[in-house]
Amino acid sequence: MATTPTDRRTMLARRIRVDIDTATYPASLYAQFMGVQELKPVDELRTESDEVYEDDGAMRESVTGYSWRLEAKIMHSTNAAGTSLDPVHAFLYGKFLAGKQNVKLGEFGVRWYDRNGVGTANEGRAYVKQWAPDGGNGGAQDTVSIVIQGQGPLAADVANPEADLTPVVTGLAPTGGGTAGGTLVNIYGGHFTGTTGGTGVKFGATNATSYTVVSDSHIVAVAPAGSAGTVQVIVTNAGGASPNVAADNYLYA
Repeated sequence: MATTPTDRRTMLARRIRVDIDTATYPASLYAQFMGVQELKPVDELRTESDEVYEDDGAMRESVTGYSWRLEAKIMHSTNAAGTSLDPVHAFLYGKFLAGKQNVKLGEFGVRWYDRNGVGTANEGRAYVKQWAPDGGNGGAQDTVSIVIQGQGPLAADVANPEADLTPVVTGLAPTGGGTAGGTLVNIYGGHFTGTTGGTGVKFGATNATSYTVVSDSHIVAVAPAGSAGTVQVIVTNAGGASPNVAADNYLYA
């Protein structure tokens, strides 16, 4: 007798990717939140008692709103040399300190989604409500428990940025350099994994002198020499070439 194969596949918790918007509003520059060891997105209703005599003692509630948050444990990280903190970790801790003075100064954008492109994304503004190092003995790893508390509405029908694997450039730092080239340029965006070869990163029609893919959302490139004016920074891999947007403009001067 033939056995029946399963028609389901259990999803893994690690499929969820979190991006933090490190730019100052109204600009937007999402960077991947690295080093996440545990993550629990919480979306819960706010209720008030709605019980009346006619309920004969049975509890009844009405929904008056909702709240959302991300509860995470991270492996507090530095670069490979141990000389500087992970930039997103440093950003979040800076926002935690800013929020102590004024919560609006501590706000930033956050989004999370299935990194395999399944479903839609969640996106909203938030602040770091808790930054709590877990401590431990002399051999313990430095983990930090974080609560990212939502501020205002949570959009749950945002297009999943992983659904389309075409590279996209969302920002450059710096946004320009000298015509002689040699400027170290941070390229931010998404779908950079798999970018290889001499033509993987171009400044206009000219290949970057060199580049390193730091993560799926970050490339560090050395600008080639160029003529005065604005060119498009283009990232190309198996997913295609990044479309021309204002955020990829690089000015030679």
